[in-house]
Amino acid sequence: MIHFNSIKAYNTYLGYGKPKKELIDVVRYKDFENLRLTCKGLTSDFYMMAFKRSMTDLNWFGNTEYDTESGFLYFIKPNQVHSWKVLKPWEGYQILISPILLQEYAIDFNFFQYEVDEALFLTDDEQLQIEQLYEQILNEYRKDNYELDLLMAYCNLIFTYIEKCYKRQFKTRQPLYNKIVLEFKRQLNDYYSKEPKVLPTVHYFAEQLNLSSNYFGDLIKHNTGKTASEIIQERIILVAKQQLKEDQHSISEIAYNLGFDYPTYFGRLFKKLTGITPTEFKKQVNKASK
Repeated sequence: MIHFNSIKAYNTYLGYGKPKKELIDVVRYKDFENLRLTCKGLTSDFYMMAFKRSMTDLNWFGNTEYDTESGFLYFIKPNQVHSWKVLKPWEGYQILISPILLQEYAIDFNFFQYEVDEALFLTDDEQLQIEQLYEQILNEYRKDNYELDLLMAYCNLIFTYIEKCYKRQFKTRQPLYNKIVLEFKRQLNDYYSKEPKVLPTVHYFAEQLNLSSNYFGDLIKHNTGKTASEIIQERIILVAKQQLKEDQHSISEIAYNLGFDYPTYFGRLFKKLTGITPTEFKKQVNKASK
């Protein structure tokens, strides 16, 4: 595994030429003739946002029957393994950018943490817009006296547009994602039947469904109107109510059985979602049963 801590070394390896700055580089692929067509695996200290066309094996990037076969975008985060093997050079653009710059300009989007196979597949209109935005970024970057503030503003603009396109993709893929939502809810409903005594998490269910936590969370939010965390918490409280009604365990025992490290945390969540404490709920149940 090869790791790159400088854009210069990364570009030399891939055949992109020398970058103008240490923390950001903008590349148009057709400007370079000797691109590396095969790599068994590399990592870097940077984010990469790649817009590509003429790539084979689109299924590897997450293409589905609901997507076009136009250009697509994907993201590589720092220390994420990236490998490829193609027969011919691809077309398009990429931006390589340091987390330092993103932090300095307070730029952060959920899709920065998506996996490669959660790529954005563009419509023809979206592809045209993306190409125009990349050209604007590239033209500014190539100026001898380019303005970093303007360059980062362009980057923020293209990121904002990408976020909008992902929302469109979530909508386009709704028949597929409805199945994922149903499977998530099925697994959530069955979770405590296995008596794990560990709180269910977004990360756990994302792993079960072979999705990144951020992509899974955005998918659930788009399709249900609630966050995955909200749905999980509602299920925890429903199970808690069932156990409180049975009157076989103390509130502390129920909290531990549900996976809470401290009963006080359970009490806070219960009151937040129901408006009353577990003790008050238990009293109401006992009163109603008499």
